[in-house]
Amino acid sequence: MADIAWRDPAALPLRPLIDLTADPAVPPALVAEAALFWVGRPDPCGWLPAHAPPAGLRRAMRRCGLLDATDTLVAPPEVRERLEADDPAGLLWAARLMRALGRREDAARLLRRLGGDAPSPVRAWRDLLLAEDGRQPLPPVPPEAAGLPVRLATALAHAGRVAADGQPAAEALAVAESLAAGLAGDRLGVVARARVLAVRLRSPGGPTPEADTVRAVARDLGTDRDDFLARDAALALLRAAARAALDETGATGGGPAREFAGVALDLDPTGAATRLLAADAARAAGDREAARTHYRVAARTGLTERTAALAGLLDLAALTSAVEDGAPAATAGPAGPAAPADAGELVGALADLLTSDRGEERDRLAVLVTRRPALGGTVCADAVRWAVAVREPTVGLREPATGTRPLPIERYRPFLDLSPSEILDPVDTPPVAIHTPLMSYAAVLERREPWFREIHPQRATAAMFRDEMQATATVYGYASGGASADYRTWLAAPDGCPPGVRDRLAHASDLPLLDRALLGRLLSAVGFHAEARGILPGPDVPVRDPEGAYALASWLFAEQMLTTGHTAELEPHFRTLYEQLGDDVRYARTRVVTTINATVNAARRREPDTIARWRKLGEEDLARYTALPEVSEFDAALMTSRWFRAMGFLPFLTGDRDLLRADLDRWLGIARELTGHDGHTRVIAADNYFPAVETAVRTHTYLGERDAALALVDELAQRVDPIDPKTWLTAGELRYQAGDVGGALDAYLRAAHLQFPYGRISWFNAGQVHEQLGRSDLAAECYRRSLAHWPTGVTPLRRLRDLHLRGRLPDDRGVLAAWAASQPAWPGLPAFEG
Repeated sequence: MADIAWRDPAALPLRPLIDLTADPAVPPALVAEAALFWVGRPDPCGWLPAHAPPAGLRRAMRRCGLLDATDTLVAPPEVRERLEADDPAGLLWAARLMRALGRREDAARLLRRLGGDAPSPVRAWRDLLLAEDGRQPLPPVPPEAAGLPVRLATALAHAGRVAADGQPAAEALAVAESLAAGLAGDRLGVVARARVLAVRLRSPGGPTPEADTVRAVARDLGTDRDDFLARDAALALLRAAARAALDETGATGGGPAREFAGVALDLDPTGAATRLLAADAARAAGDREAARTHYRVAARTGLTERTAALAGLLDLAALTSAVEDGAPAATAGPAGPAAPADAGELVGALADLLTSDRGEERDRLAVLVTRRPALGGTVCADAVRWAVAVREPTVGLREPATGTRPLPIERYRPFLDLSPSEILDPVDTPPVAIHTPLMSYAAVLERREPWFREIHPQRATAAMFRDEMQATATVYGYASGGASADYRTWLAAPDGCPPGVRDRLAHASDLPLLDRALLGRLLSAVGFHAEARGILPGPDVPVRDPEGAYALASWLFAEQMLTTGHTAELEPHFRTLYEQLGDDVRYARTRVVTTINATVNAARRREPDTIARWRKLGEEDLARYTALPEVSEFDAALMTSRWFRAMGFLPFLTGDRDLLRADLDRWLGIARELTGHDGHTRVIAADNYFPAVETAVRTHTYLGERDAALALVDELAQRVDPIDPKTWLTAGELRYQAGDVGGALDAYLRAAHLQFPYGRISWFNAGQVHEQLGRSDLAAECYRRSLAHWPTGVTPLRRLRDLHLRGRLPDDRGVLAAWAASQPAWPGLPAFEG
């Protein structure tokens, strides 16, 4: 179990359906407990539980990774031994167990092996079970020789079928009641009465049982966990009574419905379907907080119920006057837009809808499309646009675009196959980040020379980028070699490296040095820095020409990215490169860039003297480069802005505020004025503006000018690039420091909604703020989402553990605690300090 439990908390209450055992810390959902009940039954012709797994449950379990692709039966040895029996009673027992496990096809195969020579009760059960699965017509009530259990079950099946068709079931119910009368005074008589009442509550046109009658029968059945059939019957009755009360009162009452749902929840605390009912009842009673809690728990502990639970969360958050759309708790939005009551909850619900829920994609996206008017003006509008684009045919497409990538991955498609998205709305496309691989690819194809201009964007892909991409793909259940963090997998993937680039990389050693350098830059652009470094000559190879200098500069770039966060000693390598640069004008740009990158490296190591040396050298190199006739006015200004931004590390480390302000004015002022004159230069100008503003934010923060810093980061987040998660994270930090806790939470959740590439950090930060505000339920959900992106993460796991030990986890505390204890990082947690 340890290898699957971390993937989804629903594994815990559903464990009997996985391996026919129960987690000792978590009571199974009653629908799963039915399998455990049947394992111990000696008589295969005895009473059948009312509850059975939904038809699509095992399929959903496979999608969630809780079962392997072949869905091999895992059972204790004694159960396997009984399954090998070939007599009629053994076959019926095995078929009923398969049915309780949700293995409908296996059950049907076993039932069809029962011939006409089987005893009457066995034949009657065979015909009823095949009919209930829709494999043959419903048989008539069998003769007395079949036994009372199957006779009553068949009569109830007839009544239930008539009621489901919207017709009065008085005649069929009369037959069932006459059979149930034969059990009067017996414990099973109360079970039978409860089942009859449950069908009557669902039957239109007949007398509705009084609430007091339902209460009395439920009380007679009791709550003894060892009496499974009684709890099973009580739950069916209470859920039917709650649903009938909801249908009668709609959204205007909910009192009796809430009462019955609450008692049902006591009998089935981990059952997601029961949670859904409790949520609907609380919502009808006007208790939005309770409804939100129940929907959230249902989303965590259910699989087939998850889409409906998350749809309920969306409707609560968006303040819609919901209209039933035919599925439990799944509601349609109103015709007009509505502002969300709680944007944070809305973001959380939608993020869950797109990640935790691995239901059928068409069902999940339908929830968003249906609610398009209500969600269109929210921070989730991008996901709605995406759902519409995927589900509805577009120009040139005859069919909806099925099987597409999840939205966070599709945004960064150029990092997969070096192609822009064909379906993504331009407003949902990162305006700068995706151009690094695209323009690096173009440089490879066109063999662009780097001597006098910027041939690709300067923004680099961090070493953790590929790991985060792979983690996000896993969270969404998206199997893709193109999103892999493993270079060989990406290289061979059909949705990964283009064949032309793959061929060049296979023969990289035979290529001219400039082509290898351009390929190295391309590999770094998509996040494979170690492989980029591997195809290039290092510092031990002498530089003999400008091509060799650019190749070594590219090697150093990849090495610098690989060692981010470490105090690597790269200074000797930068000096080696710089000292070999000759007087050829084609070296001029490499000289300037080397002083920039060497300065960044020295700043990591906090070495102001080294920076001062490079600054002195760089001043002359910058003047020489910008004066060259081959260098355009645009490229001269661009390099000047880049250089002063890097050199700002010196006054930052020495505390020279006047020089720091002067440098700030230079790099930010130039960056603001640069706009570009064609597609290439406009991207390059925007690429320079982003880090210029980011550095200015840090500078204003250092100078104590928090208002100026916050104004700049808000400009980035709200106007320049609303889908850059790093910017939203920075906005959250600055707002929090300014005392705007609500604004910080909104910023963190916006970053979390984007999911990639900072999903684990964003969700954790949001959880920290929720916890500070006393919202333990939402904090726990954020920590769980962080762990989904980071299964080995100790910090969010520690917060979940500590919340549990302090008694602050929500209603499903047992499931969450047991789920947390099964995480890979659990053994590495420090001792609890509470």
